[in-house]
Amino acid sequence: MRAGDAVATVLRPAFSGTMRARQTKKEQRRVTTKQWVGYIVVAAATTWLTKTLDDLIDRRFGEPAPE
Repeated sequence: MRAGDAVATVLRPAFSGTMRARQTKKEQRRVTTKQWVGYIVVAAATTWLTKTLDDLIDRRFGEPAPE
């Protein structure tokens, strides 16, 4: 894994989770730390799952992985 990939793996879910927390704050009174962390965890899990499934599909159907 390249350094850029590692950074993207961490930053993308954190950004996505933060944006969701801001939306929740806009709709409700406040966002708890637990909610904010939960949003980031869910975003990280879906990012990892998507990458894993993409790699599995690429291996299964013989398409080269992008570099």
